[in-house]
Amino acid sequence: MGDNNGLVRRHDQYQFEVKLGYDLHRHLPREQYRVDTYFFIPENLDVNNATYSKNQYYRDLLLYLRFRTPDFTLSTLTDTGSDRSPLTGVVNRLTAARQTPTKENNQALDYEMRLLGCVFKNSLRSQTRAIAGLLQNPDGTPTLKDASQTEALLTEFHVHVKRVCHRFRALRPEFQDPRLTAGLADTFAFTDEYISLLIEERAHEILQLVQDRTEAPLVRSEGALTALIQEEGAYRRARGYPSLVDESHENETLVFRLSVLKKFMGSVLHLTVRKREGDRGLEQILLAMGAGFAMLFATAVAFYYQKVYGTLSMGFFVILVLSYMLKDRMKAISQARVQSWLSKNVYDQSTSIYDPLTGKKMGVCREAVGFVPEKRVDPVALQLRNRDHITEIENTWRAEKVIHYTKDITLYPNQFLKFHKRKTGITDIVRFNLRNFLLKMDEPVKPLYALKDGRSERIPGARVYHVNVILRFTSKRETRYERIRLVLNRDGIKRIEPVRAESAPGKMSFYPSPLRQE
Repeated sequence: MGDNNGLVRRHDQYQFEVKLGYDLHRHLPREQYRVDTYFFIPENLDVNNATYSKNQYYRDLLLYLRFRTPDFTLSTLTDTGSDRSPLTGVVNRLTAARQTPTKENNQALDYEMRLLGCVFKNSLRSQTRAIAGLLQNPDGTPTLKDASQTEALLTEFHVHVKRVCHRFRALRPEFQDPRLTAGLADTFAFTDEYISLLIEERAHEILQLVQDRTEAPLVRSEGALTALIQEEGAYRRARGYPSLVDESHENETLVFRLSVLKKFMGSVLHLTVRKREGDRGLEQILLAMGAGFAMLFATAVAFYYQKVYGTLSMGFFVILVLSYMLKDRMKAISQARVQSWLSKNVYDQSTSIYDPLTGKKMGVCREAVGFVPEKRVDPVALQLRNRDHITEIENTWRAEKVIHYTKDITLYPNQFLKFHKRKTGITDIVRFNLRNFLLKMDEPVKPLYALKDGRSERIPGARVYHVNVILRFTSKRETRYERIRLVLNRDGIKRIEPVRAESAPGKMSFYPSPLRQE
């Protein structure tokens, strides 16, 4: 499994996000990963089998699968001798598309431009984080850990950002070639605008770290960053891009365009998925068998009592009615038993994963979810839950409800890595909406009382609820556990607290899942 540091974060007021990375190895025909998520939900939230169904869970869940963004430093991105660099790829693909304007060459050029947008975003983020790590402590207080290294990183940021802009924007006239499709010129303009917005955003982040600082290298950088921001704004205005900051308005256009451009660039890494529900064929066969058994019973009873009473007797009429009543109940009971068995033994849904470039199947993701009793929870997960004394008081008469969500992912690395030399892994992003957990919560503010100068005064107290989440990641190489605490109130997510993590050498020896719930 890849690096999953900072794997859980607050996406917005109601959603949290889990971001995982799966490594791919060219020599392996098959790789398997499993993610188990346990939600420990307080009883007073009234989230249980009767109030929260599988369908509601899957409506609250959003799953993204994409290639991991290839790693490039700013210096390697602008290295003209690097065949891996998407900036070099754009130059080479443009030459090929102009010389041989085939559909394949046009698609490859479009792909390289959008990949450049993704890679450049990643490179800028890494450089900005490295600079921030030298300019501030973990608590946010300013510092200067290494003046010479900080100056070198700031200079590298400025030099290579300019180099990317110069090399990419110099290609604009070539996109007017009539042999190229109009869509390629549009992709060039979108990528150009996106690159400019990325530069401006990261330059602002660094500027906020260095402004008002008195150290000589930071003073010099402050002026260079200010000039860079002004140049990019002027450039977008000159090109007619509407993504400009206007302090007197809400900047609706800027926010909208930035969101659309981000999705347009990121789509080049997204995998094609085709979802289907669990084994419905088996379900229909079992339901039909149940109905057939009920019909067999009713028919056998009818035949027997016809022989005993005859076809025109009152006794036969009564027995016939009773047998059909029993048949109806037997059918309903058998269908309920079948549905219950399927929910414990068959995955809820399966997602086939396809390579968008070649169209070949590269894996499958199977999911199941259900409420489980604590005795069916992984013992290590229970130990990590580690309830405190005040929680134990409540649980002596109200046990927590446990939702267990299982996701099995099987990948076929050697099926597609030969077509993707720069990609080494898959990123799995799960976003979960907690609105259904908030419905029965009390007011977020509770009035309290305190003495101030001998007078009793009202003060506000925050009412919160804790939902503990244990994540278990299993591969052939290791098993890792992460515990987080979601601190919620009726207005949504107040904060997310990482609590504890553990890891151990692992085998694919999975603990019972919702497929074996009782």
